Amino acid sequence: MLAMDPDGLLLDEKISAKLTEKKIEMHEYEDPVAFRYLYESRFRMGLSNKSLHLLVRVADNSLEHLPFDILQLGKRLKFSLSSLFPKMSAPIIKHLENAELDALYKVYNQYLGSISDNETCDFILRRVFKVAYDTINSEADLVRYLLSKHYQHKNYPEIIENYLIKQLKNQENFGDLPIENLIKSTDFFYTYLQDQWREFLDEQQKMSDAILDGRQMDGMYTPPTHPFLDPDVRRLLDNLFTEGKLKPVAGYNANRLPEWAKVGLIIDPIADEKRRIKNIIDILKDQVGAANKYQDWLKIVKVYSEMKDIILSLELAKGDPLVNEAFEIEAKIDNNFAEWMLQFYGSLRNLPYLPQPVMLHHIPHYLASQQHYKIALVVLDGMSYIQWTQIRKVMENENNKFIFKEKPIYAWVPTITSVSRQALFTGEIPMYFADSIDTATKEQAAWKLFWENQDIPKMYTVYEKSLGKGDYAPIESLQKPNIKVAGLVIDVLDELVHGSLQGYEGIYAEIKVWMKNGYLVQLLEDLISDGFEVYLTSDHGNKESIGIGRLSQGVLAETRGERVRIYKDPALWEETAAKYSSIKWSGDGLPDDIFVLLSQNNEAFIKEGETVVGHGSISLEEVIVPFVRVKKKNDSGEV
Repeated sequence: MLAMDPDGLLLDEKISAKLTEKKIEMHEYEDPVAFRYLYESRFRMGLSNKSLHLLVRVADNSLEHLPFDILQLGKRLKFSLSSLFPKMSAPIIKHLENAELDALYKVYNQYLGSISDNETCDFILRRVFKVAYDTINSEADLVRYLLSKHYQHKNYPEIIENYLIKQLKNQENFGDLPIENLIKSTDFFYTYLQDQWREFLDEQQKMSDAILDGRQMDGMYTPPTHPFLDPDVRRLLDNLFTEGKLKPVAGYNANRLPEWAKVGLIIDPIADEKRRIKNIIDILKDQVGAANKYQDWLKIVKVYSEMKDIILSLELAKGDPLVNEAFEIEAKIDNNFAEWMLQFYGSLRNLPYLPQPVMLHHIPHYLASQQHYKIALVVLDGMSYIQWTQIRKVMENENNKFIFKEKPIYAWVPTITSVSRQALFTGEIPMYFADSIDTATKEQAAWKLFWENQDIPKMYTVYEKSLGKGDYAPIESLQKPNIKVAGLVIDVLDELVHGSLQGYEGIYAEIKVWMKNGYLVQLLEDLISDGFEVYLTSDHGNKESIGIGRLSQGVLAETRGERVRIYKDPALWEETAAKYSSIKWSGDGLPDDIFVLLSQNNEAFIKEGETVVGHGSISLEEVIVPFVRVKKKNDSGEV
């Protein structure tokens, strides 16, 4: 089948999963050479004997640029938004994501407007995003709405967001409030809310002191109407402080403030943090039970990593009741995430890299689309989201020089360097670098080739690895004139992981020491000072695991990681899977002659009972890693 799909309707993860269920493989026709290689090596024979079914997706309105033999494959199909929503503005509709299109389809028959942009935006805001913007009349209304938007990670297409900003700016009650920044930037909003929290506490403390001192309550002690006095706003504060989006503050008398405000106060640091752990566990129980989309797990990993970071920072013993509760929710996450991965992971590679990349191989394409004058991609090899949470907090608490705009992103499975990091630097799915899938030695050439295809000559592109050890020194290759793109690999964390004898606790302590060295902070500062737009990511995470026994197969396994085994012999793969606790990975996106066996939950293919921090499998900690835009603050604290 040949499908014209200019609006990306076939890229929905549920549609992709349904195609997989029906044994139909969908592939993009983008690069003629890459597709020809894939077709000849994988599909020609299968199509001729009807053992395979192929759907070729073309992201435009014509199939005429396809080769003649491909055009003879079969039925031609066309999917378009204009046929689904003919009464609405097509340029607006095309910016919606598939889940939003589903919501729009359910209410479309109620649309009575024209094809104008304004009427389309108005209807979508009200009926799809549930924003009745004309009822936002006070600062409390605005904060309540913004909390809902940013806490639930509701992102609107820019054209709809700009329409909303224009409508709210017309409100007389908002005065000089920075409406545009508050709506567009989650980081800006939480910084604003943090400042508002201190202002509110000052007002409350002042009023309470006046009452207790016996002074008259005249106008000077009457607090103004404040958003935090709104009960709907207060209800969300617990989660904001629990998940670390807002930080509790010290210097206030808790006995002179409302009981509900104590969640945002530092009273007893250890007791406060233990209470946070308990609250996070309750939040995770709700989130994990409801997770069914790839975006759900991106939210969960941030909350889960916050919990793990607090446990490590408090040095809680493994027998502690709170730690036991955390292990229980971790086990539930492992089971539910593994089930989701086995069913839906294969659909992610076809998702578009705009407006945000979803998988690591999307990152180079996304960076190229941003049209920055100079770009630096810093890769902390082997860093999990838990370790990123620790590193980010150190930089926020001790340096406070940067603003981090972070989005979680999916690594490639198996989560090992030669597969996932190579996908990151090539911008390709692993089946396209089958000849080097067991080594990372060709990354530099692939990185330079990608950017050469973006019209940036190789001499203006830098790739450096084995960074991060010892004292910081400026990277020599970056001192050359006219460097436009830099790919920089910091290997220290991966070495700490593989050398760890004390599990996560040992790695936490080692990272603490490494961050004191200041290497990462100085590198980021220098890159930004040199005019680079800086992004930071990881190629895969890691998981603390317990050995279930070594697999004594010697050279029979091509790769023998702690949490993954890779075979070229399918019979040996099947035999091993039947003998040992493991997961037979589908191999979606991998070369056909690669057969992957993954460890389950917190198990590892090492000596029984031993503890190791390893990677290769499909736990949340291994698969979802951070993708972060790093900017430096100016003297006023803004970018």
